[in-house]
Amino acid sequence: MKRNSTDFARMIQGFLTEYLPHQRGYGKNTVSSYKDALKKLVQFLIEHEYDVSSFSMKDLNKKLVIEYLEWLRKNGASNSTANQRLAAIKTFCAYAQQESIECISDLHEIQVIKSRREPGKQIEYLTVEQMKQLINLPDVHNPNGLRHKLIMSLLYDSGCRVQELCDLKVGDITLGSDPVIKLHGKGDKYRTVPISEEMAELIGLYLDKNPGIRKIQTNLLITNKNRCAMSRDGIGYIVQKYADEIRQNDSSFPVHVHPHMFRHSKAMHMLAAGINIVYIRDFLGHESIETTMIYAKADNKLKNQAINKLTPRLVEENEFPDWLKDQDLMAYLKQFK
Repeated sequence: MKRNSTDFARMIQGFLTEYLPHQRGYGKNTVSSYKDALKKLVQFLIEHEYDVSSFSMKDLNKKLVIEYLEWLRKNGASNSTANQRLAAIKTFCAYAQQESIECISDLHEIQVIKSRREPGKQIEYLTVEQMKQLINLPDVHNPNGLRHKLIMSLLYDSGCRVQELCDLKVGDITLGSDPVIKLHGKGDKYRTVPISEEMAELIGLYLDKNPGIRKIQTNLLITNKNRCAMSRDGIGYIVQKYADEIRQNDSSFPVHVHPHMFRHSKAMHMLAAGINIVYIRDFLGHESIETTMIYAKADNKLKNQAINKLTPRLVEENEFPDWLKDQDLMAYLKQFK
């Protein structure tokens, strides 16, 4: 980094390249999530006409961070996402106050900003028919269409996180009679998940059309048009593009469709198919069954709503007899006095 860079810029570099990976031992995906939070902060500064080239640690304060959080929410971020961004900035401030002790008071004030309480989390997912419609929309007869269908099919079929898909290598795929893929997940942990035969056929077709990728086991399976690693934002753009295309003819289709919705959809569809919640936990790579239980609760809520809607049509109020007027029944009950 140039010598005339600000202490803010140097602090970010040290935080991402030294502190998180080496002192805290965080994996690449975790470091990437912290990087995203700080990128969003820089984007906020630019949009609000701060001179990022001269922005320093003394300019980072509680008022600015609160404005940043409100900006995130106004731009569509949920409370949960804003809370995650805040948590990342708090960790950055805890690191920075060791280096910029003259700013320790302002940095401490940022660390005590309270997260906004998140109401009961609502699972966003697509129905089976909506998912089929979305996945089958790309034209597989052209290279981009085939790549886009592969991306969306893998997101759903494997239930992978979007970063796990970005990191998937040719050597992580086993085709054949029992096709599986190996995913590199949170906490630097790996898991192997089965994929459908149709998914395996699609991967095989994609590799046949891209023999250069197939040659080396360490090659990324999916790259962008420049043959570079796909970004999470890039995959999000692809997903939303096809969702928007569907909405042009179907206004009932969800307005905002994001890659993680494929994972939610897979979990909900597995539950509806009667698959054990413990298997779903392992399939998704959750450390705790409590994380997976959000899908079971959402599924139960849907079933209760369906039952409540159905009940008035099954039993009318006037079908229940008035037992107080039934003299035979009254006489029978009096025997037990």
